[in-house]
Amino acid sequence: MSVSREEGSKVLVINYTAPELNQLAAALAQQGLLQQYIRPYANQHRTWESTVERLPGFGRLYTKTFGRRAMPPGLARGDIRETAVWQDIARAGALHFGRARGKTLAEQLHWGIQQRIAEVASRHVQTAQVVVGSYQVSHKAFARASGVKVLNYPIAHHRYIQRFVEEEREMEPSFAATLPNWSQAPAWQEPELDAECALADRILVGSQFSRNAFIEEGFPAEKIIVIPYGADLERFSPEQPGAEQKKTFKALFVGSIVQRKGISYLLRAYQRFKGPDTELVLVGKYPDDSSPFTPFRDDFKHIPHVPQTDLPQIYRSADVFVFPSLLEGMGLVVLEAMASGLPVITTPNGPGDLVRDGVDGFVVPIRDVDAIVEKLEYLHAHPEERLRMGQNARERAKMFTWMHYRAKVTDFIGSLYENGLPE
Repeated sequence: MSVSREEGSKVLVINYTAPELNQLAAALAQQGLLQQYIRPYANQHRTWESTVERLPGFGRLYTKTFGRRAMPPGLARGDIRETAVWQDIARAGALHFGRARGKTLAEQLHWGIQQRIAEVASRHVQTAQVVVGSYQVSHKAFARASGVKVLNYPIAHHRYIQRFVEEEREMEPSFAATLPNWSQAPAWQEPELDAECALADRILVGSQFSRNAFIEEGFPAEKIIVIPYGADLERFSPEQPGAEQKKTFKALFVGSIVQRKGISYLLRAYQRFKGPDTELVLVGKYPDDSSPFTPFRDDFKHIPHVPQTDLPQIYRSADVFVFPSLLEGMGLVVLEAMASGLPVITTPNGPGDLVRDGVDGFVVPIRDVDAIVEKLEYLHAHPEERLRMGQNARERAKMFTWMHYRAKVTDFIGSLYENGLPE
């Protein structure tokens, strides 16, 4: 398929929450290829935003929420078209101040924001040579676009996930409440996801695991393109030489504290491993129903959602990063931990492309408590190996920066812009 390029036609980018599309849009803008970047609110360091940041009390709240949405270098204010801003703000307020009713309202606003982005994007596709859209918000634009359509899909195919989750629900019933509940999603969501995947000419994923999931669902291999995401190596860096020697062996997990991340297997493994000089720290949000964690309350320290500015030091305070995820698009937190000089214990289901088994840490089978215990015990008993693997992890992370991602993804999109799809 080839596309005739009209004067002024460029690349339209549509996003909801994917950080990699911020990077893509910025890189395209720097190359003069960006038509427009459609997304919810973005912190563009406007005068009023700087004023809000300085307000007593409210400024801190803004910095921890919307203020975190600063765009990467390369994007000018005229490049971004914000939409669903008031719904976005209302949703944040409902989540922050509301209880049960607030969460229900936030969920409704979440779906409404998706629909609004999809609607606005569909009005701007007619002249686009290439349309790059995030899953969940691109179906209407893809249906109207005449250019090449690229779907950004940051996790495994949704039907693959559904089957996997139902299997996990039966295997770990005590943690079933922390798994995604598809019955709570609107009836239109699944057909729209199906439509996006069918209409897309190419689908961008972050790992071989995600690619394989699409192929298992019947998609042709050439349609699924793997481009790994990146980390900021300046923000995430190892502890400086000469730092105070740690007396406690600290295992760290960062992410949503849910069963999709393999959390029950980590907790059971740590229960068996723990000793007087060890600590497990879980950083992230509990699900609505936190009762599955009651039997493990004395086994870990919980740090709720923290500002991004605090994360680098949290990584540096640890000795090992444990992330036994069952389903992952790639695992940005794994890359951040590696950039911070931590050896990693993880699974092949997403992060397996990053971690080299026995070099940067260990890749263990999913749901394997024995393997997690064994690797924790090994790293606890061999501090020199922890150091070696952590150093290797830092070097490995240098191959997965946002600049690497930007170069690869713009090469790919640029070739579609210039040449269209191969015949």
